[in-house]
Amino acid sequence: MTHSTPNDQTAMASVQLPRLAMFVARHRRSLLMRKFAGLCHRYLNCYENLNYDMRTNGEFFVLESLARFQPRILFDVGANVGEWSLIAKSVCATAEIYAFEISPPTYQMLAARTGRLADVHCQNFGLSDLAGPVRIRHYAGLPALTTTTDYPHPFAFAELEAKVTTGDAFTAAKAIEHIDLLKIDVEGMEERVLRGFSVMLARKAIDLVQFEYGRVNIVNRFLLRDFYRFFGEQGYVVGKIYPNYVDFREYDLADENFIGPNYLACRKDKMEFVQAFNGVRRPR
Repeated sequence: MTHSTPNDQTAMASVQLPRLAMFVARHRRSLLMRKFAGLCHRYLNCYENLNYDMRTNGEFFVLESLARFQPRILFDVGANVGEWSLIAKSVCATAEIYAFEISPPTYQMLAARTGRLADVHCQNFGLSDLAGPVRIRHYAGLPALTTTTDYPHPFAFAELEAKVTTGDAFTAAKAIEHIDLLKIDVEGMEERVLRGFSVMLARKAIDLVQFEYGRVNIVNRFLLRDFYRFFGEQGYVVGKIYPNYVDFREYDLADENFIGPNYLACRKDKMEFVQAFNGVRRPR
């Protein structure tokens, strides 16, 4: 009887893997292979936290962790109907929140839902890198999808005129010198919003920036790599938000999967935040 050595087993595995790959590729049109591929996609989406429910996807965890530091000013850029602002106020009770909603119809819902809260200040305009009028696509049935991009959503929309200003202009007008957390959910305008805060960022006046990343970044051509480069130049570390921790890590091409949804940038000199967001780390 002969026994295979570890080297023999490695060689056999290297032969078997291409054979498996060839078999799968040749039979990819079969029902079984398509079902299995769908299952794999669903698993990877779960593993990568493709979840927009802020109570379970880690956004609530970020707010809870931040609450320990008693934040004073939070910005909700792309506030939609106010879910994030309402939860943020319930967790960070002493914070003032500035909620920006670019779509006039959606703003009415935002104002109605948050009107009873004295420290939530609703603004019926968006933030960008230049002030002025813009055209938006407003989805009445799904207002969270409102965008200035030509993302190919298969839903009916109406084109509306809206207005924007810059973050630097707004903070100067309101005498706001520091932002604890800048949350951005603007369906593809993230880069322009960030560049509108160039003065605040240069002054290190923003501790944390939460932003979305996904397929819309294919349309606007501002990739995760560009976020990492932008924040690296500004002196931030970047991590992906998971339900119970933020995975701060260096950029890797494998991360460019357009799954998202939420990332967090933290000033490098605020390591106490990084430690607070470590949470219960799971093996990767």
